[in-house]
Amino acid sequence: MGGETPVEGNLLIVWGVPEPQELIAGLRLKYPTLKITYKQASVAFSDPATIARLSEEDVSDDEWLSATHLTTMSYLPPARLVPEVTKKLKFIQLTSAGVNHLATHPIFTSTSIPITTTSGIHGPPISEWVALQILSESHLQRTMYKWQSERRWARAAGDSSLGFRDSVGRRVGILGYGSIGRQSARVLAAMGMDIIAYTASPRPTPESKRDTGFIVPGTLGDRDGTLPIAWHSGTDKASLHVFLGADLDYVLIALPLTGATKEILGAEEFEILGRSGAYVLNISRGESVDQDALIAALKKPLGEGGLRGAALDVATPEPLPESNELWGLENVTITPHVSAWNGRYLERTVGVLEENLARGARGDELVNAVDRERGY
Repeated sequence: MGGETPVEGNLLIVWGVPEPQELIAGLRLKYPTLKITYKQASVAFSDPATIARLSEEDVSDDEWLSATHLTTMSYLPPARLVPEVTKKLKFIQLTSAGVNHLATHPIFTSTSIPITTTSGIHGPPISEWVALQILSESHLQRTMYKWQSERRWARAAGDSSLGFRDSVGRRVGILGYGSIGRQSARVLAAMGMDIIAYTASPRPTPESKRDTGFIVPGTLGDRDGTLPIAWHSGTDKASLHVFLGADLDYVLIALPLTGATKEILGAEEFEILGRSGAYVLNISRGESVDQDALIAALKKPLGEGGLRGAALDVATPEPLPESNELWGLENVTITPHVSAWNGRYLERTVGVLEENLARGARGDELVNAVDRERGY
């Protein structure tokens, strides 16, 4: 292992996919003193009751109790085993960026076992999704597809002046300036957009603006926090409203879902955004917005307090029912929670896991460690 501290113990991997044999073989080769057990979960995500039941059925008590390291999508040791599990388990590496789906489990509420996320690996695909939605909206791709289906060359008909826009000088507010927000800022700034950041806590110093989380090799993000032309902060409505009132063309919701961020955007907030006719992009969670208020704002005419449109990768509930009004709104683009999907998701998850195995063996601080009080 090239002089690195050996990693010993039992790594339990519980993922809702068939064993990625090449990745697991690579782990075994790299960590010969680490016993690795792979268990395929019956589901990746589900309601807490289903996950609790399947955690009992898919993984044996002995496997839970012998684990010194755990990586999982949503399975955790059964509540009855938690007191014993805590004696051996050194950390839990989630495959997700968020932890809201685990926030009521005794592992989260009643232990201090470090929990780490894969925050950082989602930045590249999601930032591309964000850029795609902005460019599709500003270059009227929905209209272009319609014209193509009609075999219509509109320029020849003299009706091409429809409000095409480029991105230079457009103002995008990023609500939640973590790894996804920072990589999105990197991509959008390269298109000439002005970045306005919003975080819960103030970041007045260079050190406070710095991102210490995982970054996918080959990407830059905004490690030093230098891309925003303005940086707003606060946990109160007044501070949020100042940010939303900053003449924004686009708002990207990139927040973790916590009690403080649930429905952080409602009727009041959409009214403020409507003054600039903003376009809303949500890659966070559907519960981050008051969905009924969003629909109402999307139905209002531009110039009368309405939003220009929305691109939504998340909704409430998921799957979004066929009867939901969002499906039929012409200024809305919906994707089924796939903005983070890419062919290297598990490979990058293993990259974070390896970083934390090495740090843990050395006794160093883990990357992407969850702050239980904050909820992320």
